[in-house]
Amino acid sequence: MMKDVDKRFALVAENGHRLYPYKKSQKSTNRYGFALTAPGEQDRHGGGTYTDDIRQVVKRLVFDGWSARVTTVDLQGRQRDGTLGIGKKSIKSYEIAEELEIFISGADVQPSRVIAQKSTAESQDGERGDQTGEADALEFEATGNVDEIVIRAIRSRRGQPEFRAALMMAYGGKCCISGCDVSSVLEAAHIVPHASGGTYEISNGLLLRADLHTLYDLGLIGVDESGQVQINSTLGQSDYRAFDGVTITDTLPPKMKENLKSRFTDFQLIREMD
Repeated sequence: MMKDVDKRFALVAENGHRLYPYKKSQKSTNRYGFALTAPGEQDRHGGGTYTDDIRQVVKRLVFDGWSARVTTVDLQGRQRDGTLGIGKKSIKSYEIAEELEIFISGADVQPSRVIAQKSTAESQDGERGDQTGEADALEFEATGNVDEIVIRAIRSRRGQPEFRAALMMAYGGKCCISGCDVSSVLEAAHIVPHASGGTYEISNGLLLRADLHTLYDLGLIGVDESGQVQINSTLGQSDYRAFDGVTITDTLPPKMKENLKSRFTDFQLIREMD
C-alpha cells in the first residue's frame, strides 16, 4: 500500500538511512494524519496525537522531544516502519527542507542538512527559488566568472523583474517598513510564498530592504492583517525593535489582508517556539 510520505523532513539513522514521517489512518478512532507520541507515552493502538500539519511534526520532534511514526526502505528494498525521534535509538540527526527551515529557528539541535528545492524554469527567469516541487538536493552549476555569479544571485534575490517593478511603483520606491529609498537594496517579497501558491499580484507583495526581506522570510518579522509590523522577541535588543508597531500602509485591499493573515500564522507559530 502506498504511504502518504512527506520527504521535506527526515530522521537520519547511524547507518545513513532516512526515515520519513507519513500520514496513517487509525481505524479504531477514525483519525488520520502524522502520528506523534509525547515523551513517556507508549505508541500503542489508538494512542498518540494526530496532525495534518508537517510544521507541527517538526516542532514536536525538534523542540519538544516527541517521536513520530516514520518509514524507510532498507538496502534490501524492504519497507520498515517505526516510531522514532531525534536522539532515540539509532537516530543521530535530521534533515529538513529549505521551505521549513524557518520553523527550527533557535533550536538547540540543528539539522545535518538543509534540503534545497529543485530549480524550475521560473527560477531561471529570475524568481527567488521558492518554487513548488519535491524537496531535494539542489545541484548548482556555476558557469562564468565570479562577478557574473554574484550578479545572478543579486537579480534572483531581488525577485522577478516585472513583480519588483510593480511593487516599486506601488510603494513609491521605498521599503514599506523602513522607508529606505535606495533602489539597489530593495527587493520584491512574496507575502504568501510562491511554493505555497502565492501569486505575482501586487496584493501578494511587499517591497522590503534586503535585510528586512531576509528576516521576513525567516519569520522573525511579521506583518498582521491590519498591516502592523511585529518583531520576534529574539530581535528585541537589536536596532530592529524600532520597526515594531510600524504600519506598512494606511489602506489595505481585502485580498492583501487575506494574504497577510495567512502568512502571519507562520510568524505566530515561530514565536510560540521561542
